[in-house]
Amino acid sequence: MKKAFLLVFLSALFSIHASEAQKLNTRKVRKMFEQSDIMQEHFVGFILEEQGGKIIYEQNPDRYFVPASNTKLLTLYAALNILGDSIPGLKYHVNGDSLVIWGTGDPSFLHPKLDNRKVFDFLADSPYSIYLAKDPDVEFEPSPWRADLSHFPIYGNETIIKSDSSHKLIVSPIGISNYIKIDSTLITNRFALRRSKSGKELLMPSLPVPVGFESQIPFPMDLEVTRILLQDTLKRDVTLIRRHRPAGIKTLLSIPSDSLYRHMMLPSDNFLAEQILLLCSGQLGDTLDVNKTIEYSLKNYLVDLKNKPIWEDGSGLSRFNLFTPNTVLEVLHKLEQKIGDAERLKTFLPAGGVSGTIKNAYKTDNGKPFVWAKTGSLRYMHLQSGWIETKKGKVYRYVFMNNNFIRPTSEIRAEMVRLMTEIHEKY
Repeated sequence: MKKAFLLVFLSALFSIHASEAQKLNTRKVRKMFEQSDIMQEHFVGFILEEQGGKIIYEQNPDRYFVPASNTKLLTLYAALNILGDSIPGLKYHVNGDSLVIWGTGDPSFLHPKLDNRKVFDFLADSPYSIYLAKDPDVEFEPSPWRADLSHFPIYGNETIIKSDSSHKLIVSPIGISNYIKIDSTLITNRFALRRSKSGKELLMPSLPVPVGFESQIPFPMDLEVTRILLQDTLKRDVTLIRRHRPAGIKTLLSIPSDSLYRHMMLPSDNFLAEQILLLCSGQLGDTLDVNKTIEYSLKNYLVDLKNKPIWEDGSGLSRFNLFTPNTVLEVLHKLEQKIGDAERLKTFLPAGGVSGTIKNAYKTDNGKPFVWAKTGSLRYMHLQSGWIETKKGKVYRYVFMNNNFIRPTSEIRAEMVRLMTEIHEKY
Protein backbone atom coordinates (compact mmCIF):
# COMPACT_ATOMS: atom_id res chain seq x y z
CA MET A 1 0.00 0.00 0.00
CA LYS A 2 2.81 2.41 0.93
CA LYS A 3 4.69 1.45 -2.25
CA ALA A 4 1.64 2.21 -4.40
CA PHE A 5 1.16 5.54 -2.64
CA LEU A 6 4.83 6.39 -3.18
CA LEU A 7 4.56 5.63 -6.91
CA VAL A 8 1.48 7.84 -7.25
CA PHE A 9 3.19 10.62 -5.31
CA LEU A 10 6.36 10.44 -7.43
CA SER A 11 4.31 10.35 -10.63
CA ALA A 12 2.40 13.47 -9.56
CA LEU A 13 5.63 15.18 -8.53
CA PHE A 14 7.22 14.37 -11.91
CA SER A 15 4.13 15.65 -13.71
CA ILE A 16 4.28 18.93 -11.78
CA HIS A 17 7.99 19.24 -12.50
CA ALA A 18 7.46 18.57 -16.24
CA SER A 19 4.62 21.08 -16.35
CA GLU A 20 6.76 23.75 -14.67
CA ALA A 21 9.65 23.00 -17.02
CA GLN A 22 7.33 23.42 -20.01
CA LYS A 23 6.04 26.75 -18.66
CA LEU A 24 9.63 27.88 -18.19
CA ASN A 25 10.47 26.95 -21.80
CA THR A 26 7.36 28.79 -22.98
CA ARG A 27 8.44 31.95 -21.18
CA LYS A 28 11.98 31.65 -22.57
CA VAL A 29 10.83 31.28 -26.19
CA ARG A 30 8.32 34.10 -25.83
CA LYS A 31 11.08 36.30 -24.43
CA MET A 32 13.32 35.43 -27.41
CA PHE A 33 10.67 36.74 -29.80
CA GLU A 34 9.84 39.80 -27.68
CA GLN A 35 13.51 40.77 -27.56
CA SER A 36 13.95 40.41 -31.33
CA ASP A 37 13.56 43.88 -32.83
CA ILE A 38 13.20 42.37 -36.31
CA MET A 39 10.32 40.10 -35.26
CA GLN A 40 8.41 43.12 -33.91
CA GLU A 41 8.35 44.87 -37.28
CA HIS A 42 6.09 42.60 -39.33
CA PHE A 43 3.44 39.86 -39.26
CA VAL A 44 4.85 36.71 -37.61
CA GLY A 45 3.29 33.30 -37.15
CA PHE A 46 5.14 30.72 -35.08
CA ILE A 47 4.49 27.37 -33.42
CA LEU A 48 6.97 25.19 -31.52
CA GLU A 49 5.53 21.81 -30.60
CA GLU A 50 7.01 18.88 -28.69
CA GLN A 51 7.05 15.49 -30.40
CA GLY A 52 4.27 14.37 -28.06
CA GLY A 53 2.00 17.17 -29.18
CA LYS A 54 2.38 19.79 -26.43
CA ILE A 55 2.71 23.35 -27.68
CA ILE A 56 5.74 25.11 -26.19
CA TYR A 57 5.00 28.49 -27.75
CA GLU A 58 2.71 29.86 -30.43
CA GLN A 59 2.11 33.23 -32.02
CA ASN A 60 -0.82 33.96 -34.36
CA PRO A 61 -1.48 30.22 -34.88
CA ASP A 62 -4.92 30.73 -36.47
CA ARG A 63 -4.14 33.79 -38.62
CA TYR A 64 -3.81 33.31 -42.37
CA PHE A 65 -0.45 33.91 -44.08
CA VAL A 66 0.76 33.70 -47.67
CA PRO A 67 2.71 30.41 -47.44
CA ALA A 68 4.89 30.70 -50.59
CA SER A 69 6.69 27.37 -51.15
CA ASN A 70 5.43 25.92 -47.88
CA THR A 71 2.56 25.05 -50.23
CA LYS A 72 4.75 22.21 -51.53
CA LEU A 73 4.18 20.38 -48.22
CA LEU A 74 0.53 19.98 -49.24
CA THR A 75 1.56 19.00 -52.77
CA LEU A 76 3.86 16.32 -51.34
CA TYR A 77 1.13 15.00 -49.06
CA ALA A 78 -1.39 14.82 -51.91
CA ALA A 79 1.10 12.93 -54.11
CA LEU A 80 1.95 10.45 -51.34
CA ASN A 81 -1.74 9.61 -51.10
CA ILE A 82 -2.55 9.47 -54.82
CA LEU A 83 0.54 8.23 -56.64
CA GLY A 84 2.21 4.87 -56.12
CA ASP A 85 5.86 3.96 -55.63
CA SER A 86 6.66 4.79 -59.28
CA ILE A 87 5.59 7.64 -61.53
CA PRO A 88 3.28 6.87 -64.48
CA GLY A 89 5.49 7.78 -67.46
CA LEU A 90 2.90 7.50 -70.20
CA LYS A 91 -0.34 5.77 -71.19
CA TYR A 92 -0.29 3.66 -74.33
CA HIS A 93 -2.39 1.45 -76.57
CA VAL A 94 -1.27 -0.79 -79.43
CA ASN A 95 -3.69 -0.84 -82.36
CA GLY A 96 -2.50 -2.92 -85.30
CA ASP A 97 0.87 -1.50 -86.34
CA SER A 98 0.34 1.73 -84.35
CA LEU A 99 1.53 2.69 -80.88
CA VAL A 100 -0.70 5.48 -79.54
CA ILE A 101 0.67 7.31 -76.50
CA TRP A 102 -0.87 9.83 -74.09
CA GLY A 103 1.12 12.09 -71.78
CA THR A 104 0.59 11.74 -68.04
CA GLY A 105 2.33 14.97 -67.07
CA ASP A 106 5.47 13.07 -65.99
CA PRO A 107 8.26 15.71 -65.96
CA SER A 108 11.12 13.19 -65.81
CA PHE A 109 11.32 12.34 -69.53
CA LEU A 110 14.84 13.34 -70.67
CA HIS A 111 15.09 15.61 -67.63
CA PRO A 112 18.83 16.17 -66.99
CA LYS A 113 18.56 15.21 -63.31
CA LEU A 114 15.69 12.71 -63.27
CA ASP A 115 15.44 10.55 -66.37
CA ASN A 116 16.23 6.82 -66.17
CA ARG A 117 15.59 6.35 -69.94
CA LYS A 118 12.91 3.74 -69.32
CA VAL A 119 10.26 5.62 -71.32
CA PHE A 120 12.78 6.69 -73.96
CA ASP A 121 13.96 3.11 -74.54
CA PHE A 122 10.35 1.91 -74.72
CA LEU A 123 9.62 4.39 -77.52
CA ALA A 124 12.96 4.04 -79.30
CA ASP A 125 12.73 0.23 -79.41
CA SER A 126 9.06 0.06 -80.40
CA PRO A 127 8.43 -1.77 -83.69
CA TYR A 128 5.23 0.26 -84.19
CA SER A 129 4.53 3.64 -85.75
CA ILE A 130 4.22 6.21 -82.95
CA TYR A 131 1.21 8.51 -82.57
CA LEU A 132 1.06 11.17 -79.85
CA ALA A 133 -2.57 11.58 -78.80
CA LYS A 134 -4.15 14.90 -77.93
CA ASP A 135 -6.83 14.02 -75.39
CA PRO A 136 -8.33 16.06 -73.90
CA ASP A 137 -7.82 19.13 -76.05
CA VAL A 138 -6.49 21.32 -73.23
CA GLU A 139 -3.58 23.76 -73.37
CA PHE A 140 -1.80 25.37 -70.44
CA GLU A 141 -1.14 29.08 -70.14
CA PRO A 142 2.55 30.09 -70.45
CA SER A 143 4.15 31.38 -67.25
CA PRO A 144 6.88 34.01 -66.82
CA TRP A 145 7.92 32.44 -63.50
CA ARG A 146 8.57 28.80 -64.37
CA ALA A 147 8.73 26.33 -67.25
CA ASP A 148 5.45 25.80 -69.09
CA LEU A 149 3.21 23.01 -67.86
CA SER A 150 2.40 20.28 -70.37
CA HIS A 151 0.86 16.87 -70.88
CA PHE A 152 4.16 15.41 -72.07
CA PRO A 153 7.14 17.41 -70.72
CA ILE A 154 10.53 16.85 -72.29
CA TYR A 155 13.96 18.07 -71.11
CA GLY A 156 12.20 19.72 -68.17
CA ASN A 157 10.63 22.07 -70.74
CA GLU A 158 13.81 24.14 -70.70
CA THR A 159 16.46 24.82 -73.32
CA ILE A 160 20.16 25.47 -72.85
CA ILE A 161 21.54 28.04 -75.27
CA LYS A 162 25.28 28.70 -75.62
CA SER A 163 27.56 30.52 -78.03
CA ASP A 164 30.53 29.00 -79.80
CA SER A 165 33.85 30.58 -80.77
CA SER A 166 32.36 31.84 -84.04
CA HIS A 167 29.60 33.77 -82.24
CA LYS A 168 26.89 31.30 -83.27
CA LEU A 169 24.20 29.96 -80.98
CA ILE A 170 24.16 26.29 -80.02
CA VAL A 171 20.66 25.29 -78.93
CA SER A 172 19.81 22.14 -76.98
CA PRO A 173 17.46 20.55 -77.80
CA ILE A 174 18.10 21.64 -81.38
CA GLY A 175 14.40 21.62 -82.31
CA ILE A 176 13.90 24.77 -80.22
CA SER A 177 15.97 26.69 -82.78
CA ASN A 178 12.80 27.01 -84.86
CA TYR A 179 11.21 29.11 -82.10
CA ILE A 180 14.05 31.64 -81.72
CA LYS A 181 13.38 34.92 -83.51
CA ILE A 182 15.30 38.19 -83.80
CA ASP A 183 13.32 41.14 -82.46
CA SER A 184 14.72 44.35 -83.93
CA THR A 185 12.45 46.41 -81.68
CA LEU A 186 14.34 45.32 -78.56
CA ILE A 187 16.44 48.24 -77.31
CA THR A 188 19.19 46.87 -75.09
CA ASN A 189 22.95 46.82 -74.73
CA ARG A 190 22.94 43.32 -73.25
CA PHE A 191 22.49 40.16 -75.27
CA ALA A 192 19.81 37.94 -73.74
CA LEU A 193 16.81 35.89 -74.81
CA ARG A 194 13.32 36.30 -73.43
CA ARG A 195 9.86 34.91 -73.96
CA SER A 196 7.51 36.78 -76.29
CA LYS A 197 4.29 38.18 -74.84
CA SER A 198 2.36 35.35 -76.45
CA GLY A 199 4.77 32.85 -74.88
CA LYS A 200 5.14 31.08 -78.23
CA GLU A 201 8.57 32.39 -79.22
CA LEU A 202 12.00 33.13 -77.76
CA LEU A 203 13.15 36.60 -78.77
CA MET A 204 16.74 37.77 -79.13
CA PRO A 205 18.01 41.32 -79.79
CA SER A 206 19.64 42.35 -83.03
CA LEU A 207 23.12 42.29 -81.48
CA PRO A 208 26.26 40.22 -82.06
CA VAL A 209 26.23 36.99 -80.06
CA PRO A 210 28.98 37.30 -77.41
CA VAL A 211 31.50 34.49 -76.95
CA GLY A 212 30.86 32.67 -73.70
CA PHE A 213 27.13 33.37 -73.68
CA GLU A 214 25.06 30.73 -71.88
CA SER A 215 21.43 30.74 -70.80
CA GLN A 216 18.91 28.22 -69.54
CA ILE A 217 15.39 29.35 -70.33
CA PRO A 218 11.92 27.76 -70.51
CA PHE A 219 10.84 27.16 -74.09
CA PRO A 220 7.34 27.54 -75.57
CA MET A 221 5.61 24.23 -74.89
CA ASP A 222 2.57 22.44 -76.26
CA LEU A 223 1.93 18.98 -77.73
CA GLU A 224 3.13 20.05 -81.19
CA VAL A 225 6.46 21.09 -79.68
CA THR A 226 6.55 17.77 -77.81
CA ARG A 227 5.97 15.97 -81.11
CA ILE A 228 8.81 17.83 -82.82
CA LEU A 229 11.24 17.21 -79.97
CA LEU A 230 10.25 13.54 -79.70
CA GLN A 231 10.78 13.10 -83.41
CA ASP A 232 14.20 14.78 -83.27
CA THR A 233 15.27 12.79 -80.24
CA LEU A 234 13.96 9.38 -81.28
CA LYS A 235 15.11 9.84 -84.91
CA ARG A 236 11.79 8.53 -86.16
CA ASP A 237 8.42 9.92 -87.21
CA VAL A 238 5.92 10.91 -84.52
CA THR A 239 2.41 11.94 -85.59
CA LEU A 240 0.06 14.10 -83.53
CA ILE A 241 -3.54 12.89 -83.54
CA ARG A 242 -6.78 13.41 -81.64
CA ARG A 243 -7.78 10.20 -79.91
CA HIS A 244 -9.89 9.36 -76.87
CA ARG A 245 -8.47 6.79 -74.50
CA PRO A 246 -9.89 3.33 -75.21
CA ALA A 247 -10.71 0.61 -72.73
CA GLY A 248 -7.73 -1.50 -71.77
CA ILE A 249 -5.20 1.33 -72.03
CA LYS A 250 -1.88 0.49 -70.36
CA THR A 251 0.50 2.50 -68.17
CA LEU A 252 4.28 2.51 -68.44
CA LEU A 253 5.97 3.47 -65.16
CA SER A 254 9.09 5.63 -65.19
CA ILE A 255 11.12 6.76 -62.16
CA PRO A 256 10.67 6.04 -58.42
CA SER A 257 8.26 8.57 -56.94
CA ASP A 258 10.54 9.50 -54.04
CA SER A 259 13.18 10.68 -56.51
CA LEU A 260 10.74 13.13 -58.08
CA TYR A 261 9.52 14.37 -54.70
CA ARG A 262 13.06 15.09 -53.50
CA HIS A 263 13.87 17.03 -56.66
CA MET A 264 10.76 19.11 -56.03
CA MET A 265 11.32 19.72 -52.32
CA LEU A 266 15.05 20.29 -51.86
CA PRO A 267 15.65 22.99 -54.49
CA SER A 268 11.96 24.01 -54.27
CA ASP A 269 11.28 23.39 -57.97
CA ASN A 270 8.06 25.16 -58.97
CA PHE A 271 7.70 23.41 -62.32
CA LEU A 272 7.97 19.93 -60.77
CA ALA A 273 5.44 20.84 -58.08
CA GLU A 274 2.79 21.81 -60.63
CA GLN A 275 3.50 18.77 -62.80
CA ILE A 276 3.13 16.50 -59.76
CA LEU A 277 -0.41 17.80 -59.23
CA LEU A 278 -1.10 17.15 -62.92
CA LEU A 279 0.20 13.58 -62.47
CA CYS A 280 -2.16 13.14 -59.53
CA SER A 281 -5.08 14.45 -61.58
CA GLY A 282 -4.31 11.90 -64.28
CA GLN A 283 -4.56 9.13 -61.70
CA LEU A 284 -7.95 10.43 -60.54
CA GLY A 285 -9.39 10.58 -64.09
CA ASP A 286 -8.58 11.32 -67.72
CA THR A 287 -7.91 15.06 -67.41
CA LEU A 288 -4.74 16.78 -66.22
CA ASP A 289 -5.94 19.63 -64.04
CA VAL A 290 -4.16 21.10 -60.99
CA ASN A 291 -7.48 22.30 -59.52
CA LYS A 292 -8.94 18.81 -59.72
CA THR A 293 -6.16 17.41 -57.53
CA ILE A 294 -6.46 20.26 -55.04
CA GLU A 295 -10.23 19.90 -54.71
CA TYR A 296 -9.97 16.11 -54.31
CA SER A 297 -7.22 16.38 -51.69
CA LEU A 298 -9.08 19.00 -49.65
CA LYS A 299 -12.17 16.82 -49.66
CA ASN A 300 -10.52 13.46 -49.00
CA TYR A 301 -7.22 14.02 -47.17
CA LEU A 302 -7.39 17.47 -45.56
CA VAL A 303 -11.04 17.76 -44.64
CA ASP A 304 -10.26 17.52 -40.91
CA LEU A 305 -7.94 20.53 -40.77
CA LYS A 306 -8.88 23.07 -38.09
CA ASN A 307 -8.34 26.02 -40.45
CA LYS A 308 -9.31 25.26 -44.04
CA PRO A 309 -6.49 26.37 -46.36
CA ILE A 310 -7.03 28.53 -49.40
CA TRP A 311 -4.99 26.39 -51.80
CA GLU A 312 -4.53 27.66 -55.36
CA ASP A 313 -1.50 25.93 -56.90
CA GLY A 314 1.13 23.26 -56.36
CA SER A 315 4.22 25.43 -56.05
CA GLY A 316 3.24 28.38 -53.86
CA LEU A 317 3.88 30.99 -56.54
CA SER A 318 0.32 32.25 -56.20
CA ARG A 319 -0.22 34.96 -53.61
CA PHE A 320 -3.82 33.75 -53.38
CA ASN A 321 -2.65 30.78 -51.28
CA LEU A 322 -3.49 31.35 -47.61
CA PHE A 323 -2.57 28.93 -44.77
CA THR A 324 -2.46 29.35 -41.01
CA PRO A 325 0.48 28.12 -38.92
CA ASN A 326 -1.89 25.52 -37.46
CA THR A 327 -2.71 24.26 -40.94
CA VAL A 328 0.96 23.71 -41.77
CA LEU A 329 1.57 22.06 -38.38
CA GLU A 330 -1.29 19.63 -38.97
CA VAL A 331 0.17 18.78 -42.40
CA LEU A 332 3.53 18.05 -40.73
CA HIS A 333 1.68 15.58 -38.49
CA LYS A 334 0.00 14.01 -41.50
CA LEU A 335 3.32 13.62 -43.31
CA GLU A 336 4.78 11.85 -40.28
CA GLN A 337 1.83 9.47 -40.16
CA LYS A 338 1.79 8.82 -43.90
CA ILE A 339 5.52 8.23 -44.31
CA GLY A 340 6.05 6.49 -40.99
CA ASP A 341 9.84 6.46 -41.28
CA ALA A 342 11.58 9.51 -39.79
CA GLU A 343 14.74 8.99 -41.82
CA ARG A 344 12.82 8.75 -45.08
CA LEU A 345 10.86 11.87 -44.15
CA LYS A 346 14.10 13.80 -43.61
CA THR A 347 15.23 12.98 -47.16
CA PHE A 348 12.34 15.01 -48.56
CA LEU A 349 13.41 18.19 -46.77
CA PRO A 350 16.34 20.58 -47.03
CA ALA A 351 18.79 19.92 -44.18
CA GLY A 352 20.35 22.96 -42.50
CA GLY A 353 23.98 23.36 -43.48
CA VAL A 354 23.86 20.30 -45.74
CA SER A 355 21.34 20.42 -48.59
CA GLY A 356 18.65 22.28 -50.46
CA THR A 357 17.45 25.80 -49.80
CA ILE A 358 18.97 26.00 -46.28
CA LYS A 359 22.35 24.53 -47.17
CA ASN A 360 24.06 27.87 -46.60
CA ALA A 361 21.71 29.21 -43.91
CA TYR A 362 22.58 27.04 -40.91
CA LYS A 363 25.80 25.74 -39.43
CA THR A 364 25.86 22.03 -38.66
CA ASP A 365 26.44 20.56 -35.22
CA ASN A 366 29.81 18.85 -35.74
CA GLY A 367 28.82 18.01 -39.31
CA LYS A 368 25.31 16.88 -38.39
CA PRO A 369 22.27 18.96 -39.38
CA PHE A 370 19.75 19.83 -36.68
CA VAL A 371 17.04 21.42 -38.85
CA TRP A 372 15.01 19.77 -41.61
CA ALA A 373 12.56 22.25 -43.08
CA LYS A 374 10.69 23.38 -46.17
CA THR A 375 11.34 27.00 -46.93
CA GLY A 376 9.20 29.49 -48.79
CA SER A 377 10.01 32.88 -50.29
CA LEU A 378 8.11 35.51 -52.21
CA ARG A 379 8.70 39.22 -52.16
CA TYR A 380 8.13 40.40 -48.57
CA MET A 381 7.46 36.79 -47.46
CA HIS A 382 9.81 34.19 -45.96
CA LEU A 383 8.95 30.96 -44.15
CA GLN A 384 10.31 27.71 -42.75
CA SER A 385 8.39 24.67 -41.50
CA GLY A 386 9.68 21.30 -40.38
CA TRP A 387 11.57 19.67 -37.55
CA ILE A 388 14.40 20.75 -35.24
CA GLU A 389 16.52 18.55 -32.98
CA THR A 390 18.08 20.08 -29.87
CA LYS A 391 21.38 19.34 -28.20
CA LYS A 392 19.42 17.61 -25.43
CA GLY A 393 18.10 15.15 -28.01
CA LYS A 394 14.55 16.50 -28.15
CA VAL A 395 12.72 16.82 -31.47
CA TYR A 396 10.25 19.63 -32.06
CA ARG A 397 7.96 20.45 -34.95
CA TYR A 398 7.98 24.11 -35.88
CA VAL A 399 6.24 26.51 -38.23
CA PHE A 400 7.82 29.93 -38.75
CA MET A 401 5.94 32.32 -41.06
CA ASN A 402 6.97 35.90 -41.87
CA ASN A 403 4.77 38.12 -44.04
CA ASN A 404 4.74 41.81 -44.94
CA PHE A 405 8.26 42.75 -43.93
CA ILE A 406 10.17 45.47 -45.76
CA ARG A 407 13.71 44.52 -44.78
CA PRO A 408 15.86 42.49 -47.18
CA THR A 409 14.90 38.81 -47.04
CA SER A 410 18.48 37.96 -46.06
CA GLU A 411 18.03 39.81 -42.76
CA ILE A 412 14.78 38.00 -41.98
CA ARG A 413 16.39 34.66 -42.82
CA ALA A 414 19.39 35.39 -40.61
CA GLU A 415 17.16 36.27 -37.66
CA MET A 416 15.09 33.11 -38.13
CA VAL A 417 18.28 31.06 -38.17
CA ARG A 418 19.53 32.83 -35.03
CA LEU A 419 16.32 32.08 -33.14
CA MET A 420 16.09 28.45 -34.26
CA THR A 421 19.77 27.90 -33.47
CA GLU A 422 19.19 29.26 -29.95
CA ILE A 423 16.32 26.81 -29.52
CA HIS A 424 18.62 24.02 -30.71
CA GLU A 425 21.31 24.96 -28.19
CA LYS A 426 19.13 25.64 -25.14
CA TYR A 427 16.13 23.34 -25.30
